[in-house]
Amino acid sequence: MRSKANLSPGYTLRSAERSDAQKLYEFGKVLLAETDFFLRGPSERACSVDEMRLIIDRFEKSPRHLLLTAWLDEEPIGEAVVMGGELKRNRYTATVGVGVLQAHTGNGLGRKLMEGLEFFAQGAGLHRLELTVMSLNERAQRLYESMNYKTEGIRTHSLYIKGVYVDEIVMAKLLETGPR
Repeated sequence: MRSKANLSPGYTLRSAERSDAQKLYEFGKVLLAETDFFLRGPSERACSVDEMRLIIDRFEKSPRHLLLTAWLDEEPIGEAVVMGGELKRNRYTATVGVGVLQAHTGNGLGRKLMEGLEFFAQGAGLHRLELTVMSLNERAQRLYESMNYKTEGIRTHSLYIKGVYVDEIVMAKLLETGPR
């Protein structure tokens, strides 16, 4: 998957490739250090370039998984994931997530990444996309709501970040694909 449609000059969206492991490893450290709005902290992502390469391999081998990356020229600036269920009963449901470096937010890149995930999900026959978003992350909530994700509930005090309990909002979107 590769696209430059409706992106600012120099921006490209594409699936992660094994050869991206070094740059995506470094990108991940920066992304997770910029904000507390991610479930993982900087030390909880891939611990090495080799581990990042293994993660990319896993995504490539799983028919309902995608690691979609956003690039400005030759540098990664964002990523989005869809991870489809691997069991018979949940194989039409997927967890999604998106992250963009702070310097590149506000230009529609997060939306383009989410649209790319949805395009992939439809092609993979997925029916339900779900995510959680921290209650303090109002910008992300507005993005998901504008893309027709519906709030399904609140996970009260589900996270503990820097000495404070944080709620997560559970959201999902149903697609027209999947079995009927």
